[in-house]
Amino acid sequence: MNTIQRVRDLATERKLSIYKISQMSEVSYSTFRTAERRNGELSVDVIMRVCAALGITVAEFFSVFTD
Repeated sequence: MNTIQRVRDLATERKLSIYKISQMSEVSYSTFRTAERRNGELSVDVIMRVCAALGITVAEFFSVFTD
């Protein structure tokens, strides 16, 4: 799994769109779209903003990578 897929999974769990997450996290929608077209990895800054917007910790975000 890559980080953009993790954001998609979190969006699905919360019945949100990637666009809505982009608004909540104040990250441009194009950042997410670019990550999807490339290797699917988001920067640490973007991940931290997404986590803050969704009310989760960075550790929770990455927990699926270690299970």
